[in-house]
Amino acid sequence: MEVNKAKAKYRDIHFRSEKNNKVMCVHSAAERAYAKELEEDDLVASYETGVTLEPERYAYVNPIDIRKDYFKTEWASDFLVRFPDGRFGIREIISLEQLGKRAEMEKLEFSRRYWALENAAGWKVIVMEKGE
Repeated sequence: MEVNKAKAKYRDIHFRSEKNNKVMCVHSAAERAYAKELEEDDLVASYETGVTLEPERYAYVNPIDIRKDYFKTEWASDFLVRFPDGRFGIREIISLEQLGKRAEMEKLEFSRRYWALENAAGWKVIVMEKGE
């Protein structure tokens, strides 16, 4: 949950996505719960999970109030959501507990700034309960 290190080790949850017609992988029960919501949402054409940010694009991200180390780490966003009209949006999943942590806020802000440069139609934080 949250903006994740791209190559970190997680306990993966694999599931069959009817919307994407393939097996998908997420890293938490909360992400799996959100994927179920995306499966049922008629406004979503398809989605990707664990979308890696391209480090060569980090140079264009405004560094104010973001730790320098974050620019040396490969990150992944939780969901890239494709809409029927061709636009895409980003969804980052976080627990209420994590929401109060400064480091998590910096990671989310890093993600928001990165995806704004990539012209994401919508960037949102989805707050889920830990067990969801």
